[in-house]
Amino acid sequence: MTTGWRGILAAAATIALATAVHAEQQKMSDADYIAKAMTAAPEAVAKGATVSAMEGASMRVLHKGSNEWTCMIMPDGVPMCTDAAGMAWVHALMTKAAPPDKIGFMYMLAGDNGTSNAAPGAPAPTPDNHWVKTGPHVMILGVSAKSMPGYPRTLDPDPTKPYVMWPDTPYEHLMLPVK
Repeated sequence: MTTGWRGILAAAATIALATAVHAEQQKMSDADYIAKAMTAAPEAVAKGATVSAMEGASMRVLHKGSNEWTCMIMPDGVPMCTDAAGMAWVHALMTKAAPPDKIGFMYMLAGDNGTSNAAPGAPAPTPDNHWVKTGPHVMILGVSAKSMPGYPRTLDPDPTKPYVMWPDTPYEHLMLPVK
């Protein structure tokens, strides 16, 4: 655990980044937000997706889609598109609830900003939280993902190869890098 001045600096950096990202998203027009959110998935998926924006604890629909996918920009500024089971999984993660017992699929073709592979929701890299940044990828989400054998379950994976994110937590899922 980070303590002392390092912890204070990490928390301050996280708050500053979250505030800057939130301010940037608030300045975006709905059209710009929709365009950025849709970069997360292949065009065939994104063009029919619902695009939503987080506003506090609620979601605002910016574009009602024609398929079962939802695209949005996460609080850290990263676009993602997921199916209904994936949205339920994201909701569970954000509210620290038990994840649903359904398989979900998520696209993050714009990559991510990195996250702790040891502590879901850790706000910033520290020497002991096994920070990993993955380029463009897709994810298989849900409790059943734990039963898929053959993927590295290390806290320090090679993010250019498939691996298990957040091993041995309720939010364990498969990360599958794509080019």
